[in-house]
Amino acid sequence: MDRSEAFLDLYRDLEETLGAKYGQKLGTVQLFSQREGARFAEELNLFREMRNLLSHHSKIGDEAAVQPSQSAVEKLREILLYAKNPPAAMSVATPVESLCCAKKNDSVEDTVAIMEERGYSHIPVLSKKGVLTGVFSVGTLFASARANPQRPVRGLILSDLSDHLPPDAHTTEKFIFESPAATLFALKEHFTLTGPCHRRVAAIFITEDGTRYTPLLGMVTPWDVIKNEK
Repeated sequence: MDRSEAFLDLYRDLEETLGAKYGQKLGTVQLFSQREGARFAEELNLFREMRNLLSHHSKIGDEAAVQPSQSAVEKLREILLYAKNPPAAMSVATPVESLCCAKKNDSVEDTVAIMEERGYSHIPVLSKKGVLTGVFSVGTLFASARANPQRPVRGLILSDLSDHLPPDAHTTEKFIFESPAATLFALKEHFTLTGPCHRRVAAIFITEDGTRYTPLLGMVTPWDVIKNEK
């Protein structure tokens, strides 16, 4: 098999893969280049033209009119593999073992000191079974101060802020729960939602079943998505 035939076979495989994924037959490669495959948009536009040329003017005599380079064939194979096996959530998440997490009896002052020292904006608060019960942030302190203006921070523990720790108690930001099977593209969509009814998604928490009621497996931030899109 020459490279032109290998290229066309790979392209057909890509179309079939995307057709099954999107439930349509036409325009799937272009749709993919606008969505999950945006990082490959330039190559896919070129490959679409190459495919048309090879399909309609494939041979002069017994030889292919043009031959794709080996690097083009390999890049198309890479794109096909990406389409068949897109990066899943845990491949981009920081696993819970590497996260700085807190318990409800931890000191508020100590937790703030850790955040300042390590540059963290959010710290997950876990139960003894590893289930996420809250998220501590600067916003948590502000919310507590508004609700209890006379209460000093010194001596408080995280459970004293229990009204403001739950993920859905944060009024200026939002937290999403996803399963390990969620794709990188799905995670990106959560972070890029816009509009007056959407609060900024600050983090996505990965749990076994994608709900807040099972142990935390990892956390994804916007920076994690940016790093893995390069």
